[in-house]
Amino acid sequence: MNVKKHLHWLLYILFALSCARQTTPTGGPKDTIPPSFISSNPAKGQINFKGQEVELTFNEALLLNNPKEQIIITPDIQKKYDITVRKNKAHLEFENPLNDSTTYSINFRDAIQDITEKNPVVNMKIAFSTGTYIDSLSIEGKVTNPLEPKEVKNATVALYQSDTFDIFRHKPTYLTQTNDKGLFRIENLKHGTYFIYAIDDKNRNIIVDSKNEAYGFLADTIILHSNRSAVNIPLVKLDARPLKLMNARPYNTYFNIKLSKNLSAFTLTSESGEIMISSFAEDQSGIKVFNTIAPTDSVKVRMRGIDSVSNVVDTAFYVKFNKRDVKKEAFTMQPSAFKVLANRGTLTGQIKFNKPVLDVNYDSILYKIDSLNTIRLQPQDLRWDSLRNVATVYKVIDKSLVTTARENGHPAATQPGAKGPREKTKTFQLYLGKSAFVSIELDSSAQVSEPLKPLQFDETGIILVTVETKESSFIVQLLDKTSKVIQSHRNLKKVSFEDLTPDDYQLRLVIDRNNDGRWSPGNFYKRIEAEPTVFYYNEQRSPAIKLKANFEIGPLLITY
Repeated sequence: MNVKKHLHWLLYILFALSCARQTTPTGGPKDTIPPSFISSNPAKGQINFKGQEVELTFNEALLLNNPKEQIIITPDIQKKYDITVRKNKAHLEFENPLNDSTTYSINFRDAIQDITEKNPVVNMKIAFSTGTYIDSLSIEGKVTNPLEPKEVKNATVALYQSDTFDIFRHKPTYLTQTNDKGLFRIENLKHGTYFIYAIDDKNRNIIVDSKNEAYGFLADTIILHSNRSAVNIPLVKLDARPLKLMNARPYNTYFNIKLSKNLSAFTLTSESGEIMISSFAEDQSGIKVFNTIAPTDSVKVRMRGIDSVSNVVDTAFYVKFNKRDVKKEAFTMQPSAFKVLANRGTLTGQIKFNKPVLDVNYDSILYKIDSLNTIRLQPQDLRWDSLRNVATVYKVIDKSLVTTARENGHPAATQPGAKGPREKTKTFQLYLGKSAFVSIELDSSAQVSEPLKPLQFDETGIILVTVETKESSFIVQLLDKTSKVIQSHRNLKKVSFEDLTPDDYQLRLVIDRNNDGRWSPGNFYKRIEAEPTVFYYNEQRSPAIKLKANFEIGPLLITY
């Protein structure tokens, strides 16, 4: 066979295949212009539509970008459709016939792009009706995070109309998603009464999984006769599942109780009168019961626990312990947030333990100022949270010992060669000696020491706040930059946050509607919303309050 004689046929085939493929052209300026919409069938705003297909025409070749996630169709048809593109046309075919006398809205978001640089079509929406008119009402607003000043983007916002609707089991009729600012708008709605909620729909099934997904709702219905705006929905992480006992069995040197979710509090009592020593485990879905009972086979106890949405578990079981020798967990403690304020004469901080504390050697809990001046803590200086194994320290000390103090290593006040005693070198050390704490299992804490220099008045700052609200019960909270509460005041419209170290802070107002002194996340089944919160923002729309040493900021105004 003469290969050269037939080579031209192979070249023809390769040329034809290259023409059939849609590829990005090379060379030339970058394409930054998205496809332009030309027409659609049905047309935008068309009524009496009876088909099952929608076709859109643009001015250039197209490709699809994850359409089943990007496209939002309301009323929801549960993704029962197919979509394809051919050249400059997008073709959508519904699996089932559309409902009669219904306005449908299709938001394509970023599903349709050009084939060159993947520029998405901008604001591509169409609405049509299978009846004689187009529903034209809308609801718009914002989804917010009540605990952190962050935008809630890509949250699903949904509407339903039934009193028996359950966001944990049912799918909504109308839905949309928030933009990068947390804003949303649901259009082409008919007159009626709606319930609204939002969900961080991680698994994309439009059903709230309260174990893993944040959600929020409005308790009151929206009666829609005209367009509704400024609808704000708080998005919170709140496990609404039933509270159940999962297992209760001996483990290591203690008896381990495991619940289906975190508890807020619990009580554990023995029916025979034995003293039960227990505390939360590593997280608050577990309880450890320590072996302090008589060496019998088992003891019957009753446990009552409550979670953050007021679910209660009340049950009884037998507690017993391993009879074989097992190695007990090491006893640990972790001091945190210790601070000495020279101008106030206070020593404050917290110590976290991994086991209940049986005994305290107060002679080994010291604040060392210098070789002659040492402050010892007393029983009244520690406040105990036995469920969480936390000791909070508040000690009043002699201000004269720290207000004129010198740092370790600084020269003495008396010059070398001068007569008279030299000033003592300062130590400024928090010292927790070996065996300062003894656990319920009779093991002792290790020695811990860390520097703890007093803060002088000119090393701290003040933030002043003014609150404007008609609410009778509220909480003003100062947060650090991670949104952890540093200080708080209740029902004061003039607030001074003092003795603050230089840092970035945030300011939050909690409307305490149930007057329990804390922010409450609500309860869907009781139709109780999360309590409202407001963050302070400066003129640059930033929540950060930048405090320098020896500065006073404010008064900052926060309103509700």
